[in-house]
Amino acid sequence: MGRSLFALGVVSLLFGQPMTPESILIGRTRYHMIETLRRIPNYTCLETIERSTRRADSKRASIIDALRLEVAVVDGKELFSWPGERQFKERDLRELAPGGAIGNGNFALHAKSVFGGGSVTFKFHGREQRNGREVARFDYDVPQNFSGYQIRVGDASAVVAYHGHVVVDANSLDVIDLEVVADDLPPILRLKRASDFMHYGRQRIGDGDFLLPLSSEMTMVGMDGGESRNKVSFSSCRQYSGESVVRFDEVEPSYGAVEAPAAPRIPTELPAELLIEVSLNETFLLEKAATGDPLQLTVRSDARRRKVIVIPKGAHIRARVGDIDRRAVRGYNSGVGLILVEIEYQGQIVPLKATVEEGGSISSRAGLYVLMPANSGRPAMVYVKSIPPRLPKGLLLQLRVIP
Repeated sequence: MGRSLFALGVVSLLFGQPMTPESILIGRTRYHMIETLRRIPNYTCLETIERSTRRADSKRASIIDALRLEVAVVDGKELFSWPGERQFKERDLRELAPGGAIGNGNFALHAKSVFGGGSVTFKFHGREQRNGREVARFDYDVPQNFSGYQIRVGDASAVVAYHGHVVVDANSLDVIDLEVVADDLPPILRLKRASDFMHYGRQRIGDGDFLLPLSSEMTMVGMDGGESRNKVSFSSCRQYSGESVVRFDEVEPSYGAVEAPAAPRIPTELPAELLIEVSLNETFLLEKAATGDPLQLTVRSDARRRKVIVIPKGAHIRARVGDIDRRAVRGYNSGVGLILVEIEYQGQIVPLKATVEEGGSISSRAGLYVLMPANSGRPAMVYVKSIPPRLPKGLLLQLRVIP
């Protein structure tokens, strides 16, 4: 009891709320959320983003693309990578998702800013029943001079004031919903409205249950009435365990031990124009695929240069989806672009800069598949006729190393 009263006193002093039942509830919620966010360990989740647009003269939205990323919250910062990459980087999310509307901060940082900011003013809105439990709603405002909410549209950016509402469980004080609506958008952004809406829930990380975002939706409406919308979901959350280190140097021998025959070593710089025949390890369905999805390939035969084995049979190749095209093209249903990432063999990992090349069985399977070469920034696209559209396990592809 003493601890609770002390917490309420601290909250009242910090946030300047008069001691009414409503302000006490606001204060207890803010204190609970500050402590809840403070105890969350560094963690990472799989983030799926579905981006869509709607023209001003239309009521229907069209899906542009879907992206799959890994996002990590480490020491209060958001870091991003493609799924399966060996380390996270602190970089602008637009590096991974050029074009279209994109925004970071909706994963964890909005909640920290709203509940931990001393300049935020809250107003009790009321209580209601939702799905069998009592919830409370608060409205809040954050002035521009205390805001960290940055909006970017193309090359234009601005830090703006914002307001919104929070819905919390009246008993546990856990946040359920958090809305963020931008105020006083400057003309340079050419936006009439910008908002984020986040839904929260408890997820298991390590040995504890922590309050994390489950989904979010970002909406931007342009001056012409056109709309861009990102629907985001988070899954497979786990504790962040640091970065992997990849080495390309030789392992020191253990003297006195009987050495096994040395496995072929892949050169760290592959010769240009080297051809590599590979097959797909698992069937890949395109219906729910997203840019960033990983794929695994296996080298089918030794890749040689002047009779010397450069890449041995059985080596594994990691790739990712670089593009999805769901339009009908020349009688084909949809296509997928592949970006080659690295080769792994006997513990050795070598970066791979290559493209899919016409050849193998890709153009001879009764017209089921066709390849369109890379152009204007788009990777080589494999188009399929199958319904549902898919790349089957065992599909042969020919890769060509590029300078």
